[in-house]
Amino acid sequence: MTIATAQTQTTTNSSISSKPSPPDIVFIVPDRSTPYPNGLHNGILTSAYSNSDISVEVIEYGNYDQSRSFAALNAAIDTPTEQQPQVYCIWPMDVESKRLAGKLFEIHRVPIVQINQLPDDWELEHLLGYAGPKDAERAGNAGIMMVDAMKERGVANAKVIALGYPASYGGYPLSIEAFRSSIDSSINIVKETPLARPDLRQSAYMEIVNLIDNNVEFNGVYAMDDDILLGAYEALNDQGKVYVKGENDGPDAVTLVGTVCNGARELLENGKQYGTTVQAPFLEAALAFEQAMEYIETGKLNQTIRFTPNPIATGESWNGMIVEFLGKAYAADSLCTWNVYHERINGLMDTADTENVCSWVDCIFIPEGLFIAGYIMVAINYLLIVVCSILLFIHRKKKIILLAQPFFLALILLGSAVDTTSIIFMSRDSRDYTRAELDAGCAAFVWLLTLGQMLTTATLVAKIYRVKKVTAQLRPGASNIAKKTKVTTKDVAFFIIGGLIVDIIILGVWFGTDPFRWSTTPTSQDFNGLILQAVGQCSSNGTNSWVYPMIIVILHLLLLVYANVLAYQTRAFHKISDSKMAAVCVFNSIQLLLIATIIVAMSGNNVAIAYIIKACYAFLNNFGVIALMILPKLYKCLLNKGDDVNLAVSGIRNTRRSQPPTQQGNISGLGDVSHIDRASLYNDRVSLTDASVTESTSRRPTEPDIAEGSEEG
Repeated sequence: MTIATAQTQTTTNSSISSKPSPPDIVFIVPDRSTPYPNGLHNGILTSAYSNSDISVEVIEYGNYDQSRSFAALNAAIDTPTEQQPQVYCIWPMDVESKRLAGKLFEIHRVPIVQINQLPDDWELEHLLGYAGPKDAERAGNAGIMMVDAMKERGVANAKVIALGYPASYGGYPLSIEAFRSSIDSSINIVKETPLARPDLRQSAYMEIVNLIDNNVEFNGVYAMDDDILLGAYEALNDQGKVYVKGENDGPDAVTLVGTVCNGARELLENGKQYGTTVQAPFLEAALAFEQAMEYIETGKLNQTIRFTPNPIATGESWNGMIVEFLGKAYAADSLCTWNVYHERINGLMDTADTENVCSWVDCIFIPEGLFIAGYIMVAINYLLIVVCSILLFIHRKKKIILLAQPFFLALILLGSAVDTTSIIFMSRDSRDYTRAELDAGCAAFVWLLTLGQMLTTATLVAKIYRVKKVTAQLRPGASNIAKKTKVTTKDVAFFIIGGLIVDIIILGVWFGTDPFRWSTTPTSQDFNGLILQAVGQCSSNGTNSWVYPMIIVILHLLLLVYANVLAYQTRAFHKISDSKMAAVCVFNSIQLLLIATIIVAMSGNNVAIAYIIKACYAFLNNFGVIALMILPKLYKCLLNKGDDVNLAVSGIRNTRRSQPPTQQGNISGLGDVSHIDRASLYNDRVSLTDASVTESTSRRPTEPDIAEGSEEG
């Protein structure tokens, strides 16, 4: 016995090329790297050992590698006729390989025994023979098992998915037709899918994922071999849908029927697979060798097409099953190429493969308790805003409200409501919302948070800036304090409108070029690339996704700093400008913005921390603005002190103590405080009101001295 094995490469193995004469039989087959071809190699080895006077060469083309298959066949074609073997035994992996095998026969007229792949009409006429399984028999047996399984379950009008080899496999249509013919009217095939190489099992997994994601209902899966069936099993097992009698036998469970017995025996033993058919590559090799020997010895074959047996093996029958073939008896378990135990090697490898990633892999979610905390924050701010809005309307005529500019107070409440609403939209994940709803929530969260904060901050700036302009002539260095200055709301509206427009432009460019959407990214993968854990959160996918939010943060930060500068500049008139409270409020906002931005940026995939920081920022920022800028005024109104306003500002010291003025200068625009006795406030004081600032026009101020008023306003 002589056996030589050559790996298919561009150069021939030296031990083969140095042989003095060509081999008697050449096998061109897949390598041993997977169980089924490994069984074929064992059959070749055993048969060659029993025929020691025959020389055999085995040429491998990898693990169903098409390019290497082509290389092996082309090398055989290029081999001179005098160096050709007496017989080729070829396992063509696809239709293209079959064509090359036909070309080999036409050029050198060396007989070919085709293994495993059913011959077409041309091959039946020209090739020597066929040795392999009978596709129609095994598929028909699978149909018989599916009918029996559905009857045992009591499922009427069962729906079945058929998963097959690639369409290029010649036996695909034959197998589908045989399966269909063997099932009765109680079973419907809802979808037939030829899978794609190189990984049929992974293709089967993804096919089941797509079916479940699209809500396709089915009660059973038929696979053209058990290796394919393992991919379907893994997907169904991820959803808890594998039928197991007495354990998981509900109406939504799915029965698995396969063929070829090249999967995992464990599934049959545990009742997770109803049945399979015995198919032995060992016997295919033995049969092909026997045909080749018959031709070498007699110059012909009495029977050109010969099949290996494909009997039914169920979970109850496989253990004691015997298969007789070629005058020998074999235990079915020894012929099958299955693994004893199942080891998972398939699953999601890309989060883009499904819209419901978290239904297939473990996902990191924000704890429900944090969402509840977020909704409580929203409720507190909403309640505060509603109460303040009502009280603001009721007490809108009070002097303290008029001086605080009620229009601006209303805008602050509106901005706080918009900003707070963003918490609702950030409190979402894939547990309760669809992908479209999550995408909408991501967009709403960013727009509401950005525009709400801008409205609140820009309103504060406009409010303080108005006071600054109105009181400009009272600051040191003013040449004429009797000059009338009138600043309306419209005059400072550009802060609010301009700020909102700038934000809208930035957001528009951001969402137009790199939308902020819900995305799920892996946080852990195994060595096969399977996703073990993932996390879902709002994000942009571009390489410069950080640019737009950073621009917004910087813009808002600059506006807050400017608000603080204005508060400092109007500190002498804090009873009108609220500069003290505004300064505290703005400083609080600056701190919150900086801290929140840094922590969220550092949180990475820790969505719980990122959520609570964003929610607390939106809550505390708006709660602080309302508590500092609006609540104290409304509280005084509730105490009936809304009209008890003393606006005296110790601001301009006069070296000439004159009598109360007979002429007055006016500064308009802040509020009616006509109840204040201007004459009584004259000595060493300037009374600043909505209608006027009173001072003698016959004198000019010297040695200005800015100080606080003597009473709280």
